[in-house]
Amino acid sequence: MSYRKYLLTGCLVVFIFLLSPPVQAATYHKVKKGDNISKIAGEYFPYTASYTKQELVEDIIEINGIEKQSLKIGQELLIPVIRDRAVQSQSLKHAKSFAAKGVYVNQWNAGSRQIFAIADRLKVYGANTIVFDAKDVRGGLSYGSGIPGEFTPVSSYAHGIEDMSKLVAYLHLMDIHVVARVCVFRDVLVAGAMHHWRIDTEWLNPANPEVQAYIEAIVNELIGYGVDEIQLDYCRYPADGKFTTGVEGKTRADIIAEFLERMHRVTSSRGILLSLDMFGIVIWKQDQDILIVGQDIEKIKQHVDIISPMLYPSHFGKDFAGVKNPADEPYFFVNDGIARLKEIVGDGVIIRPWLQSFPLKVTIGYGPKFIESQITASTDSGGIGWLLWSPGNYYQEAYTAMEHLYFKKDQ
Repeated sequence: MSYRKYLLTGCLVVFIFLLSPPVQAATYHKVKKGDNISKIAGEYFPYTASYTKQELVEDIIEINGIEKQSLKIGQELLIPVIRDRAVQSQSLKHAKSFAAKGVYVNQWNAGSRQIFAIADRLKVYGANTIVFDAKDVRGGLSYGSGIPGEFTPVSSYAHGIEDMSKLVAYLHLMDIHVVARVCVFRDVLVAGAMHHWRIDTEWLNPANPEVQAYIEAIVNELIGYGVDEIQLDYCRYPADGKFTTGVEGKTRADIIAEFLERMHRVTSSRGILLSLDMFGIVIWKQDQDILIVGQDIEKIKQHVDIISPMLYPSHFGKDFAGVKNPADEPYFFVNDGIARLKEIVGDGVIIRPWLQSFPLKVTIGYGPKFIESQITASTDSGGIGWLLWSPGNYYQEAYTAMEHLYFKKDQ
């Protein structure tokens, strides 16, 4: 019997037993008419250590010596059940000043054991956080949920995470701070299905009460799964050059601030941190940017615990702040951006920046030093922790940078 699926990249299966009292190491299933291995695996999946149903299918085949997926009615199959109820994880409460250091993981890697391999590498170099997609810009959630169907005609959608409870519980066993990223108002799927909810083909209307209720329901569900922090992304209006909201007397900044106040009531009442991803450029407080996207730091700062400015050097335009190619000045833009933001928010909000872990527009040589300079800039300017973004989750250069910084501090 293979035990590969009982390893959590550094955590042995024995620790899984701590999640709930096991009743046995296995059980038997008598094959009924209409059964197949996939169906049987789905029935027992929540009670096993397998992270995906396919892992459990492979286990059942191997344990029972099945050469083909053909079963006989009445046949008894040994199933590696290790607990009597599904995993239920509890949030690990942290103060907002907790120095979260970590990376972004997309839903497809979060739905595979790749996420645990990433977590293991982070732990080696003193990092402690994973931000995973719970709702990305596609609009579908990354896990199975009935919430979209309650609010919209979207009753089914492709999703990468088969068991959200296991994801959170297993990361907690690895002492990882678990952050659920929710793309709020950019939502391609729902905007396509709910025309009266949208203001653009890919954007939901932030001022619509039904849209806000939908997002609140998702946030409450994620808290129920035991995540430690909710991170709101695309919590803004599109950069469409407009200023209107459809609500008399309310600016776009008013709508976004009031929505964040509503979300903060939800998270704070449950002891969960609320963080906000913010356009890096709005820190420079150009009125045009604030009026259009609605992210006014002065109005927002009292309604979030953490602001994560996206200070990717590549995302600043040519000659911005007098710099010919901002992508080639990673230290400057992170350091200056955080310093400027601290002048606005003071000590009331934690600043935890998103840093660039991809080579877009870099001409001076992208590599570990590029990432290391951003992390150093964050520390030098008073940032608390940091997060690295790579859309495809390619972090080899980042691991090298983390390794260097980790051993450098001990010298």
